[in-house]
Amino acid sequence: MPPIRPTAVAGSFYPADLQELNELVYDCLNLNPFGPLGTVTPSTSLIGGMVPHAGYIYSGPCAAHFYALLATSALRVILLGVNHSARGHHASLSPWSSWETPLGKISVDEALQQLLRARVDFLKSDERAHADEHSIEVQLPFLQRLLSDFSFLPISLSYLSIKDCDALGSAIAEVCGGATSGQQRTIILASSDLSHYLGPEETDEHDFLVLEKVLAIDPQGLLRVVEEQNITMCGVIPTAVMLFAAAKLGIKRARLLKHYHSGQVTAMKKVVGYASIALES
Repeated sequence: MPPIRPTAVAGSFYPADLQELNELVYDCLNLNPFGPLGTVTPSTSLIGGMVPHAGYIYSGPCAAHFYALLATSALRVILLGVNHSARGHHASLSPWSSWETPLGKISVDEALQQLLRARVDFLKSDERAHADEHSIEVQLPFLQRLLSDFSFLPISLSYLSIKDCDALGSAIAEVCGGATSGQQRTIILASSDLSHYLGPEETDEHDFLVLEKVLAIDPQGLLRVVEEQNITMCGVIPTAVMLFAAAKLGIKRARLLKHYHSGQVTAMKKVVGYASIALES
């Protein structure tokens, strides 16, 4: 198996050209149509959050509200993505030692991966779960643009029970125990879009049911409301795992940074909701 995971969605979800990509990320951060971010002060208390993962023209400005808070001292990022196709193993680590985007290569944190694998018996490395998936990859250019030197741990998730979400979140909290003190500077990030292909008003109604639970750091409540209200939030499992980890770390502060839907970017009758949320110690 090749040591590098090549780009899968460069040229579709975000530009494949290096200069064009740099310019688009810069514009999202500094000329943001949903609020300029150039004066935002990076947060050294940031330990995680939720960001969307659609094409940059739609969700990039929303994601930028989170990424503008990143302190350059972050050393590693645990990136929890959704496996949209459900191909491969349901809780998959990276079989590659690094991932590539037009901005260069990022090393997978092999030591952290081994620590988690030793604690969670249902984690396995699986190429099929990651090879064509975009939810993790689209976050990387933002991280590369803002962090001077970091490693990351990608985990692709399809279905997990509440018990499994709790177990994985607890294990993440255990291996990142120093994150709240600033010693390890680990960011735990869930990649998720919100309601899909509903009218704008119904999208907002569903989205705020979800956001209420995320902001309360209530993973059980999030999983319950998504199931009971049939909410089409694609990254509910990664978000629940992130919230379980945050709860174990004692995080009590969550901030909604930005929420909007795709119809506010391009006129359309059926829209997708996006939100960025920051969790801080």
